[in-house]
Amino acid sequence: MSRAGVNEISPYLQTLKATWIEVGDIDSALDFFLHAMEYDLLDEGDQASEFSELFGHEASRPWALLSGPGERTGQVVIFAGNARAKHPGFPRGWDSIEVVTSELDEAARRIKAFPGVVEVIAPFNADFSEQNSNVHRSACWLMPWGNHVMLTQAVSQPDGRDFPSTAASVGRTFEMHLRTTEYERGRHLLLDILQMPRLMDVELTSGPFHVGWGLSDDHLIRMVFCKSGGLGTGGGAIELQGHPEEKLHPSVGTTRGSTPGGTALVTFTCNELDAVHSRITADGGFECTEIHIMNSGPFVGKRSFMMWCVEGAPLQLIDA
Repeated sequence: MSRAGVNEISPYLQTLKATWIEVGDIDSALDFFLHAMEYDLLDEGDQASEFSELFGHEASRPWALLSGPGERTGQVVIFAGNARAKHPGFPRGWDSIEVVTSELDEAARRIKAFPGVVEVIAPFNADFSEQNSNVHRSACWLMPWGNHVMLTQAVSQPDGRDFPSTAASVGRTFEMHLRTTEYERGRHLLLDILQMPRLMDVELTSGPFHVGWGLSDDHLIRMVFCKSGGLGTGGGAIELQGHPEEKLHPSVGTTRGSTPGGTALVTFTCNELDAVHSRITADGGFECTEIHIMNSGPFVGKRSFMMWCVEGAPLQLIDA
């Protein structure tokens, strides 16, 4: 276990800016975020430079940018496409958005009542004190479009940092879950190339994670929590989870030009975009686009590039 990252600053990635979620019914998804999550609609359109990078061709798709009231980070972009196919086990690649809340049980009632939502973890207190974190109250649901939404509220505070909080009923996404069988390759990307500080680094065969998800003790999970931003909790994190092959959805060989539906892309702001691009290309282990200026979409005018992580999960970096 490690919590050295509490006292470290991420040299490159600054904030978890947004998560892009591909949905089969954008009107229903918009209704969910506006009413069950009580989010604000910030922008919408039908053109985004990201689509040509994700799908390998220019595409016109309705999209909407939403956030918890007053939140500048941890936003959500929903766009029209396909829901993720249902399979036994955990979704592979990007999946859960973990969102901070100030009133978990009330928000949980709204979410559970939304048509098509399946409760996966009923609200419960999870004690991660032994893993250098805290006690927090959490719940999780599977969305009709195939990704998970997890709400979390602090019950206690971890040593040396403040757990994410919000004044809104439901605030920002503060952590993205990335599931893989390529765990060491994922660590290499996050820790060595992107140099994200570690908030936690654990191996688990029991405890609140297993209890919440109903997992058996033979299910070994390796997890490293890598943050962006400054001291303490930072500006948003990636929770890299290593799972046995048989515990994840079948691999669909997601690469540039295809998406699995559900959580499709994660966007971080980045200092020294050119330096990070050079680090990735010098390593040679991960495909990436050239740096370019976005000509449409929610981040129009920003310099950006996209790379493909473990499991072919796309990661977009834009100028801070």
